[in-house]
Amino acid sequence: MASQFKSGTVIFRQWDSRDGLNEVARTFSSLDEMFNLCLQTDDTLLVDRIIMEGQDSKGGAHTVTLVFQSATVPDDAGE
Repeated sequence: MASQFKSGTVIFRQWDSRDGLNEVARTFSSLDEMFNLCLQTDDTLLVDRIIMEGQDSKGGAHTVTLVFQSATVPDDAGE
């Protein structure tokens, strides 16, 4: 049996001046959906991690988590 992807979640970090740092989760069921979520234009949401659920080649549940660090760097940095 081949490995199989089932579903995934993109976890965003969002800063709110009233509530502080929060996580926002959005699910996806295809790579296209994942890319669209990651490339969204909402500057307040930074991709923190992507969690992919599926089955390994022996039929067992398998989870892969990709973790990122994001930062906004102003154009005049280093001047």
